[in-house]
Amino acid sequence: MATSELHSQVEVLVRNRLEPTPFAASDLKELSGGTANFIYRATLREPLPDGTRHVLVKHGEGFVKNSPGFKLTTSRCRIEQECLETLSELKVVGQADSDDVFKYAVRTPRALYFDAESNTQVQEFLSDGIDLKSYALATFSPHTPESHKAECHALGKAIGRWLRALHDLSVAGTNQQAGHTRDQSGLAGLVAENIELQKLKHAINFGLLQGQPDKFPKVLGDDARQAFAKVQDMAAQELEDESQLGIIHGDFWTGNILLPNKPITPDQEVPVFVVDWEMAQLGKRNLDLGQMIAELYELWLYKSITAGLWIIEGFTAGYGVGTAEFAFRTAIQTGAHLVCFGTSVPGWGTPEQNEMVAEKGRDLIMHALDKDRGWFEKSELASLFGKVQ
Repeated sequence: MATSELHSQVEVLVRNRLEPTPFAASDLKELSGGTANFIYRATLREPLPDGTRHVLVKHGEGFVKNSPGFKLTTSRCRIEQECLETLSELKVVGQADSDDVFKYAVRTPRALYFDAESNTQVQEFLSDGIDLKSYALATFSPHTPESHKAECHALGKAIGRWLRALHDLSVAGTNQQAGHTRDQSGLAGLVAENIELQKLKHAINFGLLQGQPDKFPKVLGDDARQAFAKVQDMAAQELEDESQLGIIHGDFWTGNILLPNKPITPDQEVPVFVVDWEMAQLGKRNLDLGQMIAELYELWLYKSITAGLWIIEGFTAGYGVGTAEFAFRTAIQTGAHLVCFGTSVPGWGTPEQNEMVAEKGRDLIMHALDKDRGWFEKSELASLFGKVQ
C-alpha cells in the first residue's frame, strides 16, 4: 500500500473514533513531527467547556508510520497515556535563583482522552508551539549576542530542574519540592513494561557505534573502535543491573521540548511542554542528559550558535550533575549520540563537518573512559564538571 493511501485510511479511522466524543473534529491536519505515530492538530467542532478549540491527536499502529515494515508494539501508546496522567502534577515554575527574570513553566501536556481500542490519544495542544531545536535555529544567530545569555541559561536550568524531578521519582514516591504530590509508586512499574523500546534504545545508542569507524576511518581508528566496544559492553552490563536503572523519558532531545514561537520576555511565565513519552522506560539517567546535551552541542558545532552552549550550561546547573563519575558517564552518552546521530542529520553540514563531529564524539568518549577531568574542564562542555565533587 502506498504511504499516501495508508495515511488517508488512518485519518478516516481517527475521525470516526473521535466522532462520538467531545473531540469530534471539524478539521484534522496531519503534523510533520513524530517518527512512529500519526500526529494531528484537531480543530474541534464544538469548543470544550474551558473554551479549548484545538487539541493534539496521536494515533499509533503496530508499525512506524512511514515504514510499515518496521514493527512496534502498540503498548507504547498506553504507556505514554499513563505517563501523561501520572505526571500531570509534575511542574517546575521559575528558577532556583531569585534574581532570574526569565520564568519558564516546564510540564507535560494534559492527557484529555484515550481510546484504547484504536490507540488514539487526545492531548493538550500548545498554540503556536515550536520545538526547541527549530526555535533555536530561527531565533539565535551564529555567535549569539550576549544579550540572549540570561534567557538561555534560565531555559536550560528550568528544563534541567524538571528532568531531575522526573528522575528523582525513582527514588521517592512523591516529590514535594517540585510541587508534585501524587503517588508515583506505580510509574516505575509502568515504564518497566516497555522492554521492547528499551532494547531498541540500547541498539540505537550503542549498536550503531560499532559501524561508525568504517564511515569515518580518518578520525575513528582502531583506538576508537576499541573504545566503542568497551562502551557497548558497559551499557549492556548496566541493563542487567536493575539497581542502576530508573525512570527516564527515553527520547529527551530538543525536538521533544515545545515552547511558544515568539520572543521570550522577562517576567512572563513561558509554558514549556515535554512531549512524546512512548519511549519512557527504565534506564540510566545519563541517557536523557547525554542526548539533550549532544543535540544542543550540535547547534554550536554545525551552526556556531553560542546559545546552544549557554542552554547546556543552564541545563547541567539546573539538573545538578553531582559527581565526577556521573559527569563522565554523561559525557560518554553525549559522545555516542554525536558519533551515531550528530554525523547523519539530514541537511546538516558538509562531509568535513560530519567528520569533525565524529571526532568530537570520539574525544568525549575516550577522555571520559580515561577519567580525564582536566581535559573536560578546558573544553566547551566544561559545565558538566562545574560543581561536581
